[in-house]
Amino acid sequence: MGLRRTAPWLVAASVALFAGLALPWPRRAAGASAPEAAARPAAPRLGEPTLDLDLGRYVAPLGEGRAILTLEPRLQSALARLLADYRVPWGATVLLEPRTGKVLALAQHSRREPEARDLSLRAMAPAASIFKIVTAAALLERGVEPESAICYHGGRHRIARGSLADDPRRDRRCLTLAAALGQSANVVFAKLADRDLSAELLRTEAERLLFNVPIPFDRPVEVSRAEIPADPFDLATTAAGFGPVRLSALHAALLAAIVANGGLFVAPRLVEEVEGEGPAPGAEPRRVLEERIAFWIGEMMRTTVTQGTARRAFRERSRRGPLGAVTIAGKTGSIAERSPDYRDYSWFVGFAPVENPRIAVASVVVNDRLWRVKAPYVAKEALKAYFATEPLRAEVGPPAGIRTAWR
Repeated sequence: MGLRRTAPWLVAASVALFAGLALPWPRRAAGASAPEAAARPAAPRLGEPTLDLDLGRYVAPLGEGRAILTLEPRLQSALARLLADYRVPWGATVLLEPRTGKVLALAQHSRREPEARDLSLRAMAPAASIFKIVTAAALLERGVEPESAICYHGGRHRIARGSLADDPRRDRRCLTLAAALGQSANVVFAKLADRDLSAELLRTEAERLLFNVPIPFDRPVEVSRAEIPADPFDLATTAAGFGPVRLSALHAALLAAIVANGGLFVAPRLVEEVEGEGPAPGAEPRRVLEERIAFWIGEMMRTTVTQGTARRAFRERSRRGPLGAVTIAGKTGSIAERSPDYRDYSWFVGFAPVENPRIAVASVVVNDRLWRVKAPYVAKEALKAYFATEPLRAEVGPPAGIRTAWR
């Protein structure tokens, strides 16, 4: 295919990839110390990616051969361009298939730091209320029911030491755990964590869901650090999303994928196949959540989009668009840091369709005081881009391991 006959989006995709991925790609896996890396046989290096115009795919040298990457040029181009058009100070979006772990897009843009690399793989933002997914899993494992109601006084979002204790005279508002996740009610999560969780339990749950541990990937991923304090009030606020916890966009997409997969973790991968050797083998799924817990978290995340904090961002005026018949589960997060420089962080993580998940998404946007777009809108546009090219098809039941109704 000659360049003059190449579709314009392919050329744009080539530019978008190099704007969104670090080059050259590092030689050793994330989390491996220099002595450990030296002790192991050196793995073939995945070289700099280029767009093969005949294949319409990204490829990269691998050892003496060539790897075809999982990235979809059209999606990569569209999502990088979206972030660039809104001139976000920092932003990243990840799309991946929950069942296979294939990463379809690793898009990024930074107006403030144009030379920034690997924003989607850096734990650059506080996890904020995305950490409520971890807390919800820990609470469900402790026997708290999704419909368990917690009553509180004051607002939903402000947490004071006095708000953790029950006060029958003042606790006039009540929410279930399910509603609290969808509405991101901080005080409910703080009260439940104070009542039912310990630092050890929450720390164990966080590590099960990939915090404080290296994430296996074809490129280094910065570890998402979660410091779980022992002080009761600090523990409660951390459980609600205000603790010293940071998260990468790739990790956030994996949280959604684990829920979508009924509690199974499928390692993400960037290599589709090696030419002359056939498809690259994927890692075996590993169970990190009980199926019933993953199911209920997914149902709770559905309320975020239907009646919770993302309902406005995902409201569609017409059901004829790419998301018209698609059910979506998600979780938002937002937090501001005022020192040393003001930063406004917004998140959206989720998956779709809820009944038979095919795609997981994570978007993070870091804004200044004046902003043009936030993460829920970016994530919605990412899902629209995916389903515009991958419309819903009639399928006979969900494959094994995918979410099913829990009885």
